[in-house]
Amino acid sequence: TPARWMGYAKPAPAAGTTVPRSLFDPRLVVLRLRGQRLDLPATLRLTEALRGAVLAACPEPIPHWVSGHTADGAPSREPHLAFLPLPFVGAQNADGHLLGVAIATPATIDPAEVAAALDRLLWSPAAADPRQIPLFAGRWFECTAQLEQSEVPPLALRPETWTVPARRWGSVTPVVLDRHGDGPRRWAQAEDVVKDACERIGLPRPAAVALRPVSAVTGVPHARAFPPLRRKNGNTRQHLHAEVLFDEPVRGPLLIGAGRLRGYGLLRPLAEDEAHD
Repeated sequence: TPARWMGYAKPAPAAGTTVPRSLFDPRLVVLRLRGQRLDLPATLRLTEALRGAVLAACPEPIPHWVSGHTADGAPSREPHLAFLPLPFVGAQNADGHLLGVAIATPATIDPAEVAAALDRLLWSPAAADPRQIPLFAGRWFECTAQLEQSEVPPLALRPETWTVPARRWGSVTPVVLDRHGDGPRRWAQAEDVVKDACERIGLPRPAAVALRPVSAVTGVPHARAFPPLRRKNGNTRQHLHAEVLFDEPVRGPLLIGAGRLRGYGLLRPLAEDEAHD
C-alpha cells in the first residue's frame, strides 16, 4: 500500500485556511544515503543516478509522469517526477553534506499509481525490508540509498523541513535561469525569470526576489561550486542563489527554474529572522 513508503507530513490546514502549494506532493519519498560521503555540488550526478534507477525498476509501460515522455516519445507537458538532495544545512555547524535524496511526485497522481510505479525500486522481493538501491556515477561516486524509516530522522530527512508553509524561502541549490537578460535591466529581468518560475509550479507570484552568489541558508556552498546545467547544444545555463518572498505563506516542496527536476532550484523555508536584507 502507499502507506508503506510515503513520507509523513504535518496535517493539512483546517478548511478555510488553504495554503497555496506547488504542483509537487509534500509527501516526499525520502531515501537515506549510505557509503561514500557526498556534498551538495554532487547533486546533478546523484539525481541522474537515482532517475536511472527509477526508470530501470519501473514496470512497463513507464508512465509519462515518471519518464517525462508520452507513449510516442514526445516530451510530456504534464508534471512529472523531480529528484532533490537532502543536505545538512540551515543549522549551526552545517556543512552541506548530503544525508539523503528524495523523490517528489506530482500532486495530481493517485498515490496507488505512485506506489505501483515505485514499489519494485523501494522494496525487496519479499517486501519485508526496504531495498538497498545502488547508485553509481563512474569515477565520481558509489553509494546506496534506502527508504528512510527511523522514528526520529535527522531534520534534513523530514519532509516538513522542506514543505512547511513559509513566506520566505532561500535556495539550497542554485536556481537555473531559463532565459538571460542583458543591458542595464538584466538583474531585474533575472528576478522576473525567478518569479515566472514560481508561477510555473503553481505558486502565486512572489512579492520580491533577491539574487546573489551566496545562499541565505547556512552551510550551502557558493553558487560557483555547483557544476553548470548544460543545454542540449552544450551551452551552459546561468545559475544563482535566490531568496524569495511571498505575500502569504506557501507550502513546498519548492523546486524552481530550468533544473528543478534534477535537484537544482531547491528552496528551503526561512524563518523571518533568517532572511537577508
